[in-house]
Amino acid sequence: MQILSLAVVAVVSMTEAFAPVALSSRRSVDSTLQASDKPLTELCEITKEACDAVQPMLNELYSQIKIGTGVADTAAFKSDATFFTIADGIVQHMFIEYLFAGDKFAEIVGEEDDSVVNILETPFTVDDLVVPDEFEELVTETLTKVQALSSRIDANAYKDLTVFVDPIDGTREFATGKGDKVTILVGYNDPAGHPQAGIIYRPLTSPNYWASGAKSEGFKDGVLDTPDEINSKGLLITDGKVSPFIMSTIENSGMNMVPSLASGNRVLMLVEGKVSLTHDMLWNVIRSQLILSPLSAGAYIRDTGGFAKWDTSGPQAVLEAHGGVMAKLPEFLVDKSMVSYTHLKTPLNLDFCKMSVGLTLSNAKDKAMFIPGLDSIVKDVHLVKEYSCLQGLVALAPTKMEAFYLNAIHSAMNNIKKKSPPTYT
Repeated sequence: MQILSLAVVAVVSMTEAFAPVALSSRRSVDSTLQASDKPLTELCEITKEACDAVQPMLNELYSQIKIGTGVADTAAFKSDATFFTIADGIVQHMFIEYLFAGDKFAEIVGEEDDSVVNILETPFTVDDLVVPDEFEELVTETLTKVQALSSRIDANAYKDLTVFVDPIDGTREFATGKGDKVTILVGYNDPAGHPQAGIIYRPLTSPNYWASGAKSEGFKDGVLDTPDEINSKGLLITDGKVSPFIMSTIENSGMNMVPSLASGNRVLMLVEGKVSLTHDMLWNVIRSQLILSPLSAGAYIRDTGGFAKWDTSGPQAVLEAHGGVMAKLPEFLVDKSMVSYTHLKTPLNLDFCKMSVGLTLSNAKDKAMFIPGLDSIVKDVHLVKEYSCLQGLVALAPTKMEAFYLNAIHSAMNNIKKKSPPTYT
């Protein structure tokens, strides 16, 4: 889920594949492959249908969301100050317990794994929240559709894949009327924990914008909300505090800050080309040494944490399928290595690096260990959450990945790093 106190930055290139459509902001990316002989492609398409199946239920819950108003509450606060909604719990429950049922995958990891959901006997409940009875018929109808899709998932083709699910990325946005920023994220990861296929799906827009893909099968698909106009100086950030590393990037680039919300939505914006570098801005960028390519410039960088592996699994698979790349920041800063986070079910954080990570309220396994105002560098992996992303992020937009561009952005970030080093949390 997206945490408002953290910042990211992105510069997205305008490429021919995702140029704005003259008569419409809606654009479809057509697949040239047949799903029947491509298992990951088929899995992506079934997952898309599952997102379509839960969309009416999510839209209805969203339209009637209530916060703290008595017996029929449909939202409450999580302990980490993000909203936990009935929708969050039900969607994950339907996906994990029904869509992915039957031991068809190696492991399944969901953000709301601690939730207790009952949608078989009335009154329906999600933990201590009672689902209002006016939603019961819709929930039952949705469950029937999801169960039908489950029968189409091959029982043996995906035994080595680990699934990561974020049922509603942007729960706070869902509960506060910013539904166009909400996404469903599903990622399928190989035995090494590298994303192989996934989907980013906006359930609360009209039409529903989405992108999916499986790079190894040459598959990409989607309906993209391409912009009519490009913000030629825009860099995507959250609406919270900007880290010194990111601020230095902004100040040295001549760009302006464009607030953005929720991790999945942000990566989909990257694919869609919601902000872009034009030729008018090229010389300012060259002088700043941020990016040095007139034909294919694009990056999404974050140093501070506050995001987790269910926020990166599906989005990384989608971005890579559409021509980009996503990796941990430290290795890229050293030698331009593109090292993925490890997306596997685990009791301990598989990407922990001793003496480089600061303890925060969002990454602390025991929140009592975090002391506000005290800079605490973590020495023990047991102190941090197992699925927190602790090593920042660098994502390159769907552009040509020539050595010249990689060298330029690597040099630029290292120049910035000398004055304002990244803060990994």
